[in-house]
Amino acid sequence: MESSKFNIRIIVASHKEADVPHGDMYLPVFAGSSLHEKIPAGFTADNTGENISFLNPLYSELTALYWAWKNLPGITGEDSYLGLVHYRRLFGNRHKGAVTYEDIAGYLGRKKVLVPRARNYVVDTLKAHYCHTHGSMTLDECGRVIADLHPNYLKSFDDALSRSSGYMFNMMIMRGDLMDKYLTWLFDILYELTLRVGSNGMDDYDKRYPGRISELLFNVWLDHELKTGGLKHHDIKVLPWYSTTEDKTAEKAKAMLRAKFKGEKYHNSF
Repeated sequence: MESSKFNIRIIVASHKEADVPHGDMYLPVFAGSSLHEKIPAGFTADNTGENISFLNPLYSELTALYWAWKNLPGITGEDSYLGLVHYRRLFGNRHKGAVTYEDIAGYLGRKKVLVPRARNYVVDTLKAHYCHTHGSMTLDECGRVIADLHPNYLKSFDDALSRSSGYMFNMMIMRGDLMDKYLTWLFDILYELTLRVGSNGMDDYDKRYPGRISELLFNVWLDHELKTGGLKHHDIKVLPWYSTTEDKTAEKAKAMLRAKFKGEKYHNSF
């Protein structure tokens, strides 16, 4: 099928007014709209139709993706693609800016999943990094949820989280039918996880554990699809990504080492 026949929307999630890419392919969505009195000009609210906007303090950018999944017409078919990026993390590079339709048109129909360049934690596995920086309780409970609801994913849960690199940030562009399958699985797990763990006594930073764990679960889901034949390695295309804000690589690396060797948990995002 020719790329011109594909319906593609990439959600640009933001929780504040920001300069984001526009155009027919991009749809800026204000995440957590139900918690704000005013929506910035140029943004679509995520609290219309079927939505979980009020859960933004827990789910972060996922409330914008959920809204798109449930409300954009014709977005879950084999002739569509749905993606998610952030106001400060985009597919592309600093020199050229965010990817355009022309940049990825050749992949539509040929590739089923487009992902950001993997992040390598070098000295930690994905599981160890999460546990060192956020504590183990929520991730351990997530494992128990998967064992109860989707036990056929346990092998991938263990295998994916034992690696030192993964596709992070909840950034992806996926064929619509696969995105529908992934999000049905993902939100089933996150809903049960939040019922079991809750958020009482947590500060605003720690409350976002469902959004953070979802980054790991994307890798779990991909691993399972590859193991079971739902996807082949050649179905996945890795794209470059960049941050529009200050690079805090050195600061993040120091915090990661303090978490690993001194037990100092993260208290803010980087």
